[in-house]
Amino acid sequence: MSKIIKAEMWDKMQYLFRNYYDRMVHAVLHFDNLIDPEILKNVIVIMAEKAPVLHSSFHENPVNPYWSVEKYTVDDILTVADSDDPYKDSYDFLCQSIPVTSNVQFKILLLNKDGRSTLAMIVNHMCFDGGDFKYFLKKLAKNYNAMLSGENPTDLKSGTRSAEQVYTKLNASDKKIAKGLYKNISDVKDKHVFPLTPASDDDRTMINVRKIERPVFTEMKNTGKRLGVTVNDVMLAAYVRALYEIIGMRDDETLSIPCMVDLRRHIEGGENAGGLANHTGFMLCTVHGKGETINDTLINVMRSTKSSKRDKFMGLYSLPLLKLAYTILPFSISEFAIKIGYNNPLIGMSNIGLLPEELLTFGNAKPVDGFMTGAVKYKPFMQLAMTTLNDELTMTIAIKGNEADKEKVEVFFDLIERNIEDFINTPAK
Repeated sequence: MSKIIKAEMWDKMQYLFRNYYDRMVHAVLHFDNLIDPEILKNVIVIMAEKAPVLHSSFHENPVNPYWSVEKYTVDDILTVADSDDPYKDSYDFLCQSIPVTSNVQFKILLLNKDGRSTLAMIVNHMCFDGGDFKYFLKKLAKNYNAMLSGENPTDLKSGTRSAEQVYTKLNASDKKIAKGLYKNISDVKDKHVFPLTPASDDDRTMINVRKIERPVFTEMKNTGKRLGVTVNDVMLAAYVRALYEIIGMRDDETLSIPCMVDLRRHIEGGENAGGLANHTGFMLCTVHGKGETINDTLINVMRSTKSSKRDKFMGLYSLPLLKLAYTILPFSISEFAIKIGYNNPLIGMSNIGLLPEELLTFGNAKPVDGFMTGAVKYKPFMQLAMTTLNDELTMTIAIKGNEADKEKVEVFFDLIERNIEDFINTPAK
């Protein structure tokens, strides 16, 4: 009989999110040298064995859903091939979805061309989020390098996947308060929608990508340092300003943007604690007007985010509400109840953050390009995701859409880039 793994709260919630997106998290890295496929195969198996949820199938039991650990081979996970166009082939790979009934919940593609490798990976979001995706890729590289050096490649956390971990850094009194934060943080009154075309049977999965090249990104960072603002602040302001324009909003309208928050900030031991899981919440950035210049928008953004950043419970709101629903109700009823009360954000932003080159190097193969992005959103939902690698920032908007939607997203990227240029060139007041 197969081993059974408990479905944790966020496993169930991410399963509910199948109504809004494809449940996949995506990443691709292009290297300047070759990765040894045999070493990679061995490391993948070792890591999969330490995280059995990655080779399990999900069972939608109406009372209490669960994971069933399945038999698998490395060929179920890894595909190795030569490619004439690694960028296109890796992109096509990323645009697939793994069924929850599959015996493996992650897949990796290794492509080789002219002495260089490309590694692409997708994983079921029910297994882990962007924070642990970065962690997993870093451990994949570390364990690969250990095996290359003749060492034991077993570095991967394998503890609890429970959502309760997010309270471990809090003292007793704060923990009691946090566990009483029943406020429905998803109840966002803002109903502005990114102007995508109506949903159609002809829509297809697309990951729209735009890179902020090193010279511009460096100048943006340096300008921000002089003004005492972060890259995230600048990008959020550029994003907000572009939304006002592409949606056609009045300059004095209010706009609210849910921004993803890594809840590992509340976990004792951070990213190394527990097991691979989801620990993502969000904070709301609300601006009550566009502002005359990009710097005005930036001030409005920072006023909003300042109070959230000072909140010791940032990102923890609504978690007790979800726990209550999943605890007192059978799964099928809890899904129905949560869907009634949950409002999926129409527009969002996720800064997944830095992809550190030195920690993602496999032997002598260093990453020279790449990105990570979240799930492919279904209309009318949209999210901007960002990662930074080698001092270049990559923006992605993953949607199920058509050519008209793609053109609209490209115009939107143009607006964001123009706002970044304005930030660099606008004198501070």
